[in-house]
Amino acid sequence: MSLCLHLDTGYVTLIRAYAPTMTHTDATKEQSYRELDKLLQAVPRSDKLVLLGDFNARVGCDYTGWEKVLSHHGIGKVNSDGILLLITCT
Repeated sequence: MSLCLHLDTGYVTLIRAYAPTMTHTDATKEQSYRELDKLLQAVPRSDKLVLLGDFNARVGCDYTGWEKVLSHHGIGKVNSDGILLLITCT
């Protein structure tokens, strides 16, 4: 689900997404992220973007290589769903 709001300073697009859980197949998860990516690509670059949801992902604390999307305040270890989320966010 997405919503575009007009503010005095421009537009903000809100996207709510929920990723399949770990019990789903890799193909289902990858399809879900492809659909999310299409939605993200449709948002004008001039809009502010807020992505909300439950991604059933752990992105871990190793931010090397992910500096643009992950700070050094993470915890735990990355899982396969976390990799999909990081790739989508880059």
